[in-house]
Amino acid sequence: MEARCTSRKNPRVVTLPDELVAEILARVPFRSLCQLRCVSQSWRSLCSDPAVLRRCPQTLAGFFFRTRPHRRSRSVRQFVNASGRGPPMVNPSLSFMPPVYSRASFLDSCNGLLLCRRDDIQSQVDAYFVCNPATENWMVLPDLQVTKRRFSFRAFRLGFDPAVSSHFRVFVLESDPRPPKTWDHLMTGVEIFSSETRAWSYRQSEWDGGNGAVVGWDSLFFNGILHLTSPGSSSLLTMDMDGRAWGRILTPHDFDFMGVSQGRLHAVHRTKNGGDECISIWVLEDYAGQQWTLKHAVTAMQMFGARIRSFGNSCTFIVRALHPEHGLIFLTAGRLRSLLAYDMDKKEVRFIWNLGENHIFAQAYVPCFSDWLSDGR
Repeated sequence: MEARCTSRKNPRVVTLPDELVAEILARVPFRSLCQLRCVSQSWRSLCSDPAVLRRCPQTLAGFFFRTRPHRRSRSVRQFVNASGRGPPMVNPSLSFMPPVYSRASFLDSCNGLLLCRRDDIQSQVDAYFVCNPATENWMVLPDLQVTKRRFSFRAFRLGFDPAVSSHFRVFVLESDPRPPKTWDHLMTGVEIFSSETRAWSYRQSEWDGGNGAVVGWDSLFFNGILHLTSPGSSSLLTMDMDGRAWGRILTPHDFDFMGVSQGRLHAVHRTKNGGDECISIWVLEDYAGQQWTLKHAVTAMQMFGARIRSFGNSCTFIVRALHPEHGLIFLTAGRLRSLLAYDMDKKEVRFIWNLGENHIFAQAYVPCFSDWLSDGR
């Protein structure tokens, strides 16, 4: 009995070499590493090792968004974890950037990188930059060239896929100079910035014989190709990262949102049936053959049930993201723009966060610890 008691008071502790611990931690998801950093100083050092972070499996960490406490006040950058619990896994202040970039707006995000624009309206010099909050790397983009081309609107998109290239692209879509009758625009050309050459190049649209194509708001960079919604055409527009190959993917419907889940391109179609709203999720099973399969369909009433009244008179919701590994749809609904997660397998809805009525830009964020050439660090 005494031996057992002594054993409990003085348990044998097996100490593993740091190299073996690092090898184990490299297989732990980023979210768990953030929690393990609180164990001790030595664990904090191990869990922050760039070699470990580059190898650990990455998944959806949360969402960047901006809010305005009042309509006339400055917007505030914020971050909410995908679980809705705990302190933010990412610091939304971008404190690693030089002070001149302390006030900046998010324009787009892609595979761990953020495309931002300075809020300093007094100067348009060095107005745009791309940064990686996980590695605290950043690059200021050269100014867009002055051009005689006429356009009514410019939309900025970011393209980055570490599995394809360590370099990113910034696409500036230029629309027809005639004011559009709707929110959709006729894209006639694109300025492309390459982080490899650090220069801009212009490409005229080659869709529809060079006459341009109607482009919607949503875009997706997947397998080194920029995909764009095209309202009214029952297709997705495609363009390679250098603007040399232009094409279309035929679709069963006009899609409102695109995302990647389980390595395949997914798209969302919204319809209204009376006062109820329905979303259907389609997956591109065969990319080369352009074969789509209906994966899931659900109405607002089926999703929320009696709780639908808590979202006000309108049950309209907006899809914000698809989970990269699991069958989860992230969406916002209601006056307070509640961020929700809908499980397609369990058919359950989970509340995450109230983004606020005046929130701007809610973008999913998956950390990326890949090395890339930058101006910082």
